Amino acid sequence: MLKGLRRSIIGTLAVGIACVGFTTAFAADIVRITGIPDENPTELQRKYKPMVDYLSMSLNAEVEYVPVTDYGAAVAALAAGKVDFAWLGGFTHVQARIMAGASPVVMRDIDRQFKSVIIANTNSGVGSTDDIKGMKFAFGSKSSTSGHLMPRYFLDTLYGIDVEKDLGGSPVYSGSHDATVKVVESGKVDVGALNAEVWNRMSESGAYDKSKVVLIETTPDYVDYVWTARDDIEPEMVDKFRQAFLSLDNSNTDHQKVLKLQGAEKFVLAAPEDFDSIEAVGRSTGLLK
Repeated sequence: MLKGLRRSIIGTLAVGIACVGFTTAFAADIVRITGIPDENPTELQRKYKPMVDYLSMSLNAEVEYVPVTDYGAAVAALAAGKVDFAWLGGFTHVQARIMAGASPVVMRDIDRQFKSVIIANTNSGVGSTDDIKGMKFAFGSKSSTSGHLMPRYFLDTLYGIDVEKDLGGSPVYSGSHDATVKVVESGKVDVGALNAEVWNRMSESGAYDKSKVVLIETTPDYVDYVWTARDDIEPEMVDKFRQAFLSLDNSNTDHQKVLKLQGAEKFVLAAPEDFDSIEAVGRSTGLLK
């Protein structure tokens, strides 16, 4: 089964890695990082720039942020050794460890108790999860933990909604959390699920019309995002990378900017067993075969 799973994931991600566009060789003194594109490219660049500057100083090395086209491309780049570390969701982390033996390094303090939200267009007539059946529904990326896997799981186990049978047609996959808000706001779909952190930030910044979108449900918590290391990177570099994040101190003005943009008070250690529950959900939903 495991060999079949590896083949399945490799087949799914092969196209993604072709889009990354790296050469196979890179200088030893350059540390390359990437992350799943869970928001629009401009926002991602804004969030990664202070982190790259901090890591360059902490690691005493050039650090390069390499944007990728989709979630699969982030996993594929890590598996192929095109990047050294990747910021992955729980589900993509599980894919990376099954595909290539990748290991968790650190996560934010909020990632042990992460949540998703379900939102609705105010003209849809949806006021609670009881009203979702028969409605047009949007997830984020198919490989998103908080924008697909866990909302799908909770829709089934908590609310009795079979995504394949009970919605108003096949679900829409918007590609990212902010895009999900926008398709709900536009009325292209009635209901959507996304990362609670992104929802809260967009709500605070006025990034959508609050007369058109309403929060109807917040899910139970689960483990999510994690910095993930490729399997063959030098242990000394992994230790340095880990310590750089663990050393971030919210009382330090320079560190505050990095932490704030990452939505964290601090970073904490991550262990392989932290993600066993995500793998189990992936298998139970059929998204990991």
